[in-house]
Amino acid sequence: MNKTLTAAFESEDVLKNVENEIINLDVAGFPREKIFIDKEKKEVKVIASGAIAGEIRKVFEVHNPKSITERDWKE
Repeated sequence: MNKTLTAAFESEDVLKNVENEIINLDVAGFPREKIFIDKEKKEVKVIASGAIAGEIRKVFEVHNPKSITERDWKE
């Protein structure tokens, strides 16, 4: 099952760093179209399979988010 993971951060600079780290994870070719950046809210939202959701969460946590939300997602 897929999940959406959303993290809010303090600055826009962190958003780009988080996006780059997710794209460059050891997961071969994580699709950029599954990563959504909201500069206004300073949030990163990722749609990921349950198998790599934990890796995404670890990337978020390294950057000290204000909050992380995880929900089940159906296409």
